[in-house]
Amino acid sequence: MVCNGCVDTVTKAIKGLDSDAKVEIDLSTKMVKVDGKPTDDSIKEAITSAGHTVES
Repeated sequence: MVCNGCVDTVTKAIKGLDSDAKVEIDLSTKMVKVDGKPTDDSIKEAITSAGHTVES
């Protein structure tokens, strides 16, 4: 992730799993924090499906 467009894309992908999820993304560290119902695996799949790579 390198821009706010990436942040929007990833946020929308995660919100598609849980519209009430709290999503925090730090572009400088490329870290995503999610407080909500989605599982780690479903979050990773949503991010990958949105065209981004997940490192854990």
